[in-house]
Amino acid sequence: MNRILKLPILALTTALFVASCGDDDNPVDSHDEEHAEAFGVVVLNSGEEIARDEAGKVTGEIDVGVERETALLTLRFIAEDGDLFVPDEDENSLDWEIADEAIAEVEHHEEDGAWAFHIVGHAAGETTIRIKINHDDHADFVSRPIDIHVTEGGPGEAHDDHDDG
Repeated sequence: MNRILKLPILALTTALFVASCGDDDNPVDSHDEEHAEAFGVVVLNSGEEIARDEAGKVTGEIDVGVERETALLTLRFIAEDGDLFVPDEDENSLDWEIADEAIAEVEHHEEDGAWAFHIVGHAAGETTIRIKINHDDHADFVSRPIDIHVTEGGPGEAHDDHDDG
C-alpha cells in the first residue's frame, strides 16, 4: 500500500518541477523573445538624432511647419545595456499618442517600415508625442513626452491633405 502512494506523489512532484522550469528553457514559451525590453528611444531624421528619451530625461525635439510634414523619422530603441535595437515587428507594433492632434499628427505608411513615420503640422503651436511599442493588447514601452514644435513656414515638405479621386 505504501508503494502505491509513493508513485503518484513522485509523479506529481516531477511534473511540478518540469512545469516550473520549462518556461525558462523553452524558446516557444519564452516571453523574452516576444517582449521588446526598451529603456528609451531615439528619433532619427535622415540618420541624424533629433530627439532622445533616456534615463529619465528627454532631449531634442521634432520641428515641422504648418501644412508640412517632416522627412521620414525612424526610431531606434535603447536596450538596458545602451545598445540600440529595432523590435521584432512580427510580435510588436508601433503606436503613439499626440497630446493635441489639432496641432500635429502622425502619418504612418506601411511601405516606410514598421518603425518609421512622419509628423504633419496642422497649426502653429506646441504639442508632444509619446512613442509606444505595443505587444498584443498592451504597451510594453511608452516614452516620456517628446516636444513637437509647429511653426508657420517651418521645416518639412508641403503636405497635401486631399485626395484627387
